[in-house]
Amino acid sequence: MNPAIRVAVEHADPLLAAGLHSVLSEQIDIQLVAPATGADVVVADYGRGLWLAGQRPRPAPRVMVLTAQDREQDVRHALEAGVDGYLQQCCAVQELVQGLRQLARGSRCLSAVAAGRIADSLQHDSLTQREREVLGLASHGKSNKAIALALDISLGTVKVHMKGVMGKLGATTRTEAARIALERGL
Repeated sequence: MNPAIRVAVEHADPLLAAGLHSVLSEQIDIQLVAPATGADVVVADYGRGLWLAGQRPRPAPRVMVLTAQDREQDVRHALEAGVDGYLQQCCAVQELVQGLRQLARGSRCLSAVAAGRIADSLQHDSLTQREREVLGLASHGKSNKAIALALDISLGTVKVHMKGVMGKLGATTRTEAARIALERGL
């Protein structure tokens, strides 16, 4: 039999942390440990998970984020920060346990929602920084003229950027572009 997976729970939500302890203590191949005692995997909330991923000592425990956040930008940011697993808080117990086993074997684990967000993002062209600035001002109700003044660019340049935003997001109106950007976490 393989040695037990040493799991530390560092979730900020005390009720969720208690539930994780209860559920994981029933698994024969999982041993709950204190965070500082050399865990193989740490289960954390979004903020703590990102912090832990950036602060890992060597050898580092793998980091599983358990969160309600599911926007594309949140998932992408977590993965870029070094998080190894990303599951939604509403996941099934078996999905969590299987994810911990995957991380302990050195694999990554993404919930279906998180994997879908990343896959969807690959189908879209990224907005440039200037397009994001223009979209941000437009989504706050600013006119093209007001955007041009705020960014110190010409009215024609604003129109070019808005056309790029609309095309990349597949939107037909500014309102639709703002809604799509909000849904994608842009």
